[in-house]
Amino acid sequence: MDQDRKTYRLVRVLTGGVTPVALAAAILVFARLHDGAWEPGAQVAGICRELIAGTTVGRQALFGSCWVAPLPVLFYLPFAWLLPEPVAGWAAFFVAWLFVFWTVREAVKATGQSAWRIVLAQGAIVGMMALSPQQQTLQITTALMTGLMLLAAAALADWAAYRRLRDVVAAGASGAFLVLCGLPAFASAGLAVGMLPFAACGNRETRVRFQAWLLLGGLPLVYAAGVWLLMNRLILGDAFFFVRSLEYLVPRLPVFICALFLPGTVLLPALAVTWVCDARGPERPGAGPAAASALLIAFALALIVCGQVLKIFGVHWQLLTMNVCALAVLMIALARLRQPVYRLGLSLALFVWLSTYWLGGTARSDGVPPDRGDICRQVEAHVNARTPYGRVFVLGYAGLDLLRGYSGELLLPNMDLHLGSLRRAYLGQNLYVLVPRPVGAVRAESVFWKYPDIYELGGDRLLYAASFGEWRLFEVISAPTQEQLDEWKKAR
Repeated sequence: MDQDRKTYRLVRVLTGGVTPVALAAAILVFARLHDGAWEPGAQVAGICRELIAGTTVGRQALFGSCWVAPLPVLFYLPFAWLLPEPVAGWAAFFVAWLFVFWTVREAVKATGQSAWRIVLAQGAIVGMMALSPQQQTLQITTALMTGLMLLAAAALADWAAYRRLRDVVAAGASGAFLVLCGLPAFASAGLAVGMLPFAACGNRETRVRFQAWLLLGGLPLVYAAGVWLLMNRLILGDAFFFVRSLEYLVPRLPVFICALFLPGTVLLPALAVTWVCDARGPERPGAGPAAASALLIAFALALIVCGQVLKIFGVHWQLLTMNVCALAVLMIALARLRQPVYRLGLSLALFVWLSTYWLGGTARSDGVPPDRGDICRQVEAHVNARTPYGRVFVLGYAGLDLLRGYSGELLLPNMDLHLGSLRRAYLGQNLYVLVPRPVGAVRAESVFWKYPDIYELGGDRLLYAASFGEWRLFEVISAPTQEQLDEWKKAR
């Protein structure tokens, strides 16, 4: 008994401590050396800057978009509060990958596999990231989504195989956190939670508790979504503000919404296998490892289908993240199979090599971090040369990223552009608007679904002033307000 306990402790320290720390450190060092312009949380760092300052813009940015979700920001926030940049980003990236390797351990050990199988699976994920390094895959958001996908998929598979109540709780909790990872994870979270009661329908005793499994698994997801809706209503005045960009980005929105349910059909064959296995073994709870493997493979295929749906409808800026999640789930399915360790090692090595064809080749930036300060200085010089009473509003999440290291008072972030409110709030000042180029994820900024042609044509009361790289500066031109006229009369 004592020997078994010592062995268990050794395995726990190896797979839950030593190996994850070493692998997380290795992937951090690799990311730093691979690309000099690499930043693990560029966008979320700008939001955290405003949250720490206690501004309304920070609260709007936290909940205002389904493409920049709350969970990565809230995960990054303690590091941004305690540590300076870029150390905060490195620490958050390291901890996020520790979470991934912990979920790998939890997903594989449920089947009673040895420590070496868990270590091989953890190392295979690092190998996949190292052979296909991309700016998007080496991000905190990707690590968090990958860990939560592994946790959700493994909990669903273990629930089907062993009927443990803790798996329902784990699937429900991970589904709720996945909702807070943004729109690309909405369908996956719904699948993980929605399949819980159906996976138990093959057995008569568990089938009668259908409503209990649905409530226990789905309530955390409903609660997380409800909080997001409530925050949008309280902070932005519109409960659905965070998904308004879909009306602009997706021309056939009803078709897109229906297509998001398409990955669910991929799980139907695995569900049928689960029911058959459940019916053949009524004397034991659960459908067994064959059903678990079928569900894991089907879940990974569903993630791939979900990514392709996003690609078809032109909102594919997180496609690589979905592919990483799918490949990681397939690796877990492979590691849970009963086979010799040497064969598992060869299988995982082959799988990692084949994954490079799915994720694409090596991508590298220019090697130098973007000089945000240079753009800010140019904009300041341009405005100060024309008026001593200028005020520049930098729009959207891209604006928060641009102002991360800015300490002046001329440039201010703005998440929800209302020219009338700005004119009333800044009486007597010359107002300017700095607009990013609407390419990729920047197209989802609220300014573009409110004013679709603002970057090319400006808008009412907006006159083109200058360009600074991919940014365009517009001056707010309008007749003086009554308050301004009264002040001018007093000055005379």
